[in-house]
Amino acid sequence: MKKSRTFAILALAMLSMSATFTQAAEPLRGKLDSPILFTKRGNYRGIHIYDTCYQWHPGGGIYVLENPADPVEKHRIRAVIDEKSANTLGKGMYFDPDLSYDAKKVLFCFKGEPKGSSSIYEIGIDGKGLRRITNPRVDYLPCDKDGKIKSVYFGRHGSLGAAQDLTPAYLPNGKIVFTTMRHNGLVPCNNTGVAILHVMDPDGKNTYPISVNSETEFDPSLMIDGRILYGRWEYVDKTALTIQSLWTVYPDGTMETALYANNMVFPEAVLDSRQVFSDPSYIISTFSKHNSTPRGTIALIDTRMGKNDPKAVFNFSDPKRPTKDTGEACDPYPITKDLILFSDRNGKRNAIFLIKRNKDNSLTRELLVSDKDIDCHSPILLKARPLPNMRPSQVDRSKDYGFFVLQNVYEGMPKVPRGSIKHLRVVEETSRISKTPGGGPFNQTFTISAALAWTGKNYLGLVPVEKDGSAYFQVPAGKMIFLQALDAEGRCVRSMRTFIQAAPGATRGCVGCHEDKKATFPPLKKLAMAQKKPAQNPTDESWGSGPLDYPTMVQPVLDEHCVKCHGGEKGFAAGLDLTGGWTQYFNNSYENLVSRREVQYKSTLIAGVCSMNGTAHYSTKIFPAYELGSPAAPLAKVIVDGALGHKKRFKMTRAQRDIILAWIDGNGPYHGTWNYTPRAFNLGEWANAKNQLIAEMKAAGCSKCHTTTGRGGRFEPDWFNLEKPEHSRILRAPLARSKDGLGAALCRDAKVDAFRRLRIFSTGRYEHAVKPLDSFPKQVWRKWDKGASSGKPVVSFENTKNAHYQKMLAIITKCRASVLANPRLDMPGGELLAIYGQHRNIYPVRIPKKLPKITAEQLSGGEVAVRWGLTARTWGLAVDVYRSDKPNFEIGEKTKIARTELGVYIDKTALPTGEYHYAIVFDNTEKRSTPIKVSVKVTAAKK
Repeated sequence: MKKSRTFAILALAMLSMSATFTQAAEPLRGKLDSPILFTKRGNYRGIHIYDTCYQWHPGGGIYVLENPADPVEKHRIRAVIDEKSANTLGKGMYFDPDLSYDAKKVLFCFKGEPKGSSSIYEIGIDGKGLRRITNPRVDYLPCDKDGKIKSVYFGRHGSLGAAQDLTPAYLPNGKIVFTTMRHNGLVPCNNTGVAILHVMDPDGKNTYPISVNSETEFDPSLMIDGRILYGRWEYVDKTALTIQSLWTVYPDGTMETALYANNMVFPEAVLDSRQVFSDPSYIISTFSKHNSTPRGTIALIDTRMGKNDPKAVFNFSDPKRPTKDTGEACDPYPITKDLILFSDRNGKRNAIFLIKRNKDNSLTRELLVSDKDIDCHSPILLKARPLPNMRPSQVDRSKDYGFFVLQNVYEGMPKVPRGSIKHLRVVEETSRISKTPGGGPFNQTFTISAALAWTGKNYLGLVPVEKDGSAYFQVPAGKMIFLQALDAEGRCVRSMRTFIQAAPGATRGCVGCHEDKKATFPPLKKLAMAQKKPAQNPTDESWGSGPLDYPTMVQPVLDEHCVKCHGGEKGFAAGLDLTGGWTQYFNNSYENLVSRREVQYKSTLIAGVCSMNGTAHYSTKIFPAYELGSPAAPLAKVIVDGALGHKKRFKMTRAQRDIILAWIDGNGPYHGTWNYTPRAFNLGEWANAKNQLIAEMKAAGCSKCHTTTGRGGRFEPDWFNLEKPEHSRILRAPLARSKDGLGAALCRDAKVDAFRRLRIFSTGRYEHAVKPLDSFPKQVWRKWDKGASSGKPVVSFENTKNAHYQKMLAIITKCRASVLANPRLDMPGGELLAIYGQHRNIYPVRIPKKLPKITAEQLSGGEVAVRWGLTARTWGLAVDVYRSDKPNFEIGEKTKIARTELGVYIDKTALPTGEYHYAIVFDNTEKRSTPIKVSVKVTAAKK
């Protein structure tokens, strides 16, 4: 008892530090002139705000407090529906209520089994007329013939349970907006399903998405002007942690627009938002943490102020800290902008409270409804409301494309010279739907990058920008789209770091690039130049289109032009190893180019954004033109301008140069697709070899300078080369220069710098919690192997016969053999074991008008590789593969040998010597292409 009392006193003390509440002269409940609808339910549980729907804590229901203005002891509470009511769904979870505009009916969600789906129902306020609207088990979960759900891990529904229909709200036209996992992906930093905005008819039919998000969306509610107010989680090259901001969209899916906090670190999440109808400039919301339940503080947002301005907020839970997002409060409902119903902790349970903001900004708070046995949530004033406006739909859902009109790309970029922007790059941020093969230490379930890009990007192509800065173009619908403004050299002057969609059949216009959204612009006196022409279709870049994969597309360019000096026979110029030797998760060149050499939050050589949670204060902000990517990247200056004496050292083709610039401006992905092999991404043998090499370093006396203990250690990822062991830095740096071997004589008698030569994480690990940027180590990069501060040269290996050299070489060589026996996708043999990882396509990928050419070749192991490649027109299409020993064979089930989405098929059949004929047919589930054929001569393998 003493311990409990101490805890209670401490809790009260903490509450008093957050806000001061005064006692009202008269009870606040006297201001209530209608009943209160609310739920009793188990409190929100889970480790994230988006996975509470997977939890199971049954009990409670939906209730009405008939006389809230009366004293508490006289309150009358009746059940609308619970497990004991006349109309009941039994024991389970009743949640997410929404009241009809005439206050006669209520939508709600119900989940009736621990690992079941959540369905949407409707019932009258009088407890009559219960009807089911959705049933995920029947509507869209993949089922076996007996009706039983296939594994909940099947396809796109994630690892925590079955699919969910959630957060319904009435639309003025009688339809219902809700969030659902019908067209979702899987969270890139977790493996749970994603619920996004959908609209359906009142009976649950004619359901379609109005969003294309790859992350969860939250709590739709209607505004007076007919827009939907909702929370949107996104991270287009931003942190996975802090961007769950406030957005609006029309019910047809057009004009999604950030309203508040899309470039703020705190609050991390903006949930439960509702417009204050009596003062429409204000929004009431819950500010919450991301790695938490959806509870925190109650905040009032003045939308007339800056959309990322903390001054726009009055925080009812802590007025002195407007963006505070920690606490137990949630589910606010505004009666006025100064009088709010909400749920908050009352002892061990959440209860319903009223809170009033007084003229002097002091607060008066009053308990309204509580239950000692269960939590109380989701209060709604049981009162008829006027119907919001309903704008006629702008979309044509028979179309699978939409249009964009950009009036003047230079508006919002005053320092960018007029006429310098030549193209817009159209990029799709893809959404993974296949299960993860296992991630790495980068907060990713699929190791796309070293905490830079989060998803595989689909480069859809370029559209021209006219001399007046305008552009008019067509884009496929159903995709997460962002745009990049490119100059004549192919450098990205500025990139969107959020996404939009091409609503089907609709045209969306914008004034400029990051123009002031609250500014007024003079009416156009004439059409923009682009509008005088037909809408342009994106055309391929000089290097092509589709996914951009570092190992197969960027590394070959480096091999041809850069490796000779950087890691090849001439040594490690500037300390850079640009070889393709495989590291634990990537390769040597990638590790060097994405290293955070000077500050954690920026990938130095490519001016990339570190998207680690901890560096959110950098990644969330809006960047001006020329600050990110290729315009600021030292690597791009070398590639484009020949900086640092490179003008005559190599000559890349325009396509080779452009592909490196596109990779830089894609924020440094490594794997371009969601494909993988059974081994996934982590080379466990690499880590074992590292430990063996550390032991040998100690034996050789190398640990005098190289401290290899401590968090993260001093052992750098590029110290050994699994592709070409003799090229390993750990062998060459201490080896004397001579004709014997590849000695570089780089070792110096000096301690390794505290920040380390090469580093992805300056603290040695991924930081999940947001930290001040100045808390991360910093350094000024120096020429590490030259100058007096480098120390005297040290040669530990006089030649390659040195015993320590030979032992280290043997360790690396053995490791190489082991990993090649079970290769990763980026290794020789990986193609033979590749598994295609799918991404979401809300609309089927069109069959290309011009079918690609295919090739066929016999590989060294005897297999036949049939290739057609992945482009913006083929990525996501299924391909049926056929084979025969007859030239004019029939395409059918008898000759069909495979179905794949890889862009290549490896035929491992042991074929007799002879000529074989292959054909492929593209299939988008609605249409099939004509067959594309190719022939190849095969030599049977000798037994």
